[in-house]
Amino acid sequence: MTTAKTQQQDSRLTTKITALLQEAILCGMLPKGQLLLETHVANLVGSSRGPIKRAFAQLHADGMISRFEGRGYIVGTDQGTVIRTPISAKALGLEDQEAIGLKERALESIHDPVESQLIRCSLHGRFRINENELANHYGVSRTVMHDVLMLAQVNGLVVKDERSRWYSVPLDEHRVNCLYELREHLEPIALSKAAGAIPLDELERVGRRLSEAMQHYPNLPAEELDDLELDLHVRCLGHCPNPELVEALKRTRCILIFGKHLLGREIALPHEEPFFHEHQRIIDAMMRRDGDAVAREARAHLDKARLKVLDRVRHTRSMGVPLDLPYAKEAAFAV
Repeated sequence: MTTAKTQQQDSRLTTKITALLQEAILCGMLPKGQLLLETHVANLVGSSRGPIKRAFAQLHADGMISRFEGRGYIVGTDQGTVIRTPISAKALGLEDQEAIGLKERALESIHDPVESQLIRCSLHGRFRINENELANHYGVSRTVMHDVLMLAQVNGLVVKDERSRWYSVPLDEHRVNCLYELREHLEPIALSKAAGAIPLDELERVGRRLSEAMQHYPNLPAEELDDLELDLHVRCLGHCPNPELVEALKRTRCILIFGKHLLGREIALPHEEPFFHEHQRIIDAMMRRDGDAVAREARAHLDKARLKVLDRVRHTRSMGVPLDLPYAKEAAFAV
């Protein structure tokens, strides 16, 4: 279902793209006879094809471009020589970095909303995710949406089958236990290795943030809780000198993503602080450069975290909130 906000975004994007094309035609950057295809322009600006289609229709109505053999438009009305070379960012008056920036902003604007819906798909089971419909729903190009889904794949939210179709990965009790088994084997080692590489001032910063959070809990925004989780489990972990350990653990980030989008929002915050003291003990051991203590405290933290996450996943799955997304279709497991 298209929301009023999505319609407004589409309208603004259509106006912007129309103006870019008009200016490029009037100043000669898009010469007469230049072939214009929706896909080419969409990929340059990170948009879905809908706003491009509407921009082309407006330019056609204004007599600036004309139909070409049913597969696009050409600049002007003369059906003579056709320039078939795909247009560049410069042809639209954009530097390459500006075009990249447009796509990056498009990706950033939809990343969290898409991630939030994908974690909900995972909690409901296995769903086929239609990349094209998902891109259209959020008004971005399929290229941008593909990048979002690729990141979701790295983080363990989706997988792609042999026919390049996307599916959500169910997040149930069995998977939570499997993910924590992986974390319990690898993360204490990775954090103990990271302990000798993290600058002390960075560890002090993390420690200060935890102390402040302890003083203010539970009066903390959900976003801050997520950022505090990232301090230890992503940023500190990222200093591990073994990149294979870091890469292997990325797939378990779907657990953090689950907390990011539901804890403090749809799941009430616990009465006692959720993890601050446990994180603080790990950070204190890191500041002493005591790798054995880091690993020991990390294992104790993960043991407690597993039980909390299992309870939250059970609770969320039992709520039975219907999932009605135009780009997601429930799928059976392959036999």
